[in-house]
Amino acid sequence: MEEGLFLRRIREEFPDVAWTSHRYLTHGWDHAVLILDEALVFRAPKTEAYRDALANEARLLRHLRPRVDVGIPDYVYESADGSFAGYPLLTGRELDVATFRGLSETERERIAEQLATFLTAVHETPKSVARKCGVSEQDPRKDYEDLRRDTEKLVLPRLAPHEVRVARAFLAELAAELRSTPPTCLVHGDLTGAHILWDAENQQVNIIDFSDRSIGDPALDFDGLMGYGHDFAGRVLERYRGRKDDGLLRRAHLYFRRGSLETMADALQGYPCTFEEGYAEFRARFSL
Repeated sequence: MEEGLFLRRIREEFPDVAWTSHRYLTHGWDHAVLILDEALVFRAPKTEAYRDALANEARLLRHLRPRVDVGIPDYVYESADGSFAGYPLLTGRELDVATFRGLSETERERIAEQLATFLTAVHETPKSVARKCGVSEQDPRKDYEDLRRDTEKLVLPRLAPHEVRVARAFLAELAAELRSTPPTCLVHGDLTGAHILWDAENQQVNIIDFSDRSIGDPALDFDGLMGYGHDFAGRVLERYRGRKDDGLLRRAHLYFRRGSLETMADALQGYPCTFEEGYAEFRARFSL
């Protein structure tokens, strides 16, 4: 939604909401965002598919809120036509790798514990509840075939010969892993530093952006934690009280490395990321 129209719609739908300043953000993949007075966040889906999903996201979060100890969006404003919704801003700084490295060991322990209790609650949500909130189920084999096709067609022609060998060996390893069927549950689906906020003053984790929620492998929610190091992901898993299996962290590491191929392929298909970003991830995650 264009900035001026977005502001006008908020005034029309919610005349009691007043503000003196705003920030308009469009760099997200799925939503345009308006932040009013650094106090309220309004999100407007960029496509019809996400527009249909926004009301379902709000419904799911209303179910989760009393069951989790971390902060999650509380959609107190929903437009009549479902084209946008808003919630009080959640405090904290994005927990990127640089920020994480600057934290004390005590803070890291608190974050690990809060993430573990959050993931336990999300993953233990009955699938029947998730489905009533419009959550779809992943198809890992289709996702793999899409990745293999896009990697072969778009990414490999841009890589050096030794990098091509590494990428193809990884795809074979991932295919072998997917021959078995892991357990599935409700997952956040994009639990990275961009969506984990750390409120240092209150020693509180807040989680945002549930757009990629799905019913899928619980290892998907440990994928992003690999960015802080395998040991930290393992620390969260130790405190996690959901269903565990011996291969969970192994799959999480595979998904973490897979993300670099996805970023390169997405960039070459016009998504809001860069090939250089994905290539840097590829070099780092495969130790090249």
